[in-house]
Amino acid sequence: MAAVQAAIPTAEATLRGGELVCIFVLQPTPVSRRYTVKITYRHRSNPRVRVTDPPLALHPDATHLPHVYANGDLCLYLPREWNDHMFLSQTILPWTSAWLLHYELWLITGRWTGSGEEHALPTAWPPTPG
Repeated sequence: MAAVQAAIPTAEATLRGGELVCIFVLQPTPVSRRYTVKITYRHRSNPRVRVTDPPLALHPDATHLPHVYANGDLCLYLPREWNDHMFLSQTILPWTSAWLLHYELWLITGRWTGSGEEHALPTAWPPTPG
């Protein structure tokens, strides 16, 4: 929690029942939109990351967002790439910012420029809140 707040002093962070919830604003580039992001993390689990505002839009030719799980969480890393010895501030924060940059480029071009693997498509967009 302290490392996230050191990286983003305006981050709101709470720790209840062993679950860390951080809400903060990211702007991937000076000309980018500002995105409100929520990280939910419980030790020995994978962090869950989602954009809460503005709602993520689709490219006009798309039927789903790339690199987003069916529940709306962002897909930021490959399986087993994250481990609980890592700091959210050094991994999840920059990975989220990079995801947002690739999202903005995808909105313009319709082509995902980031790395990663495709996975199961959401059954409906937008996903149900979670």
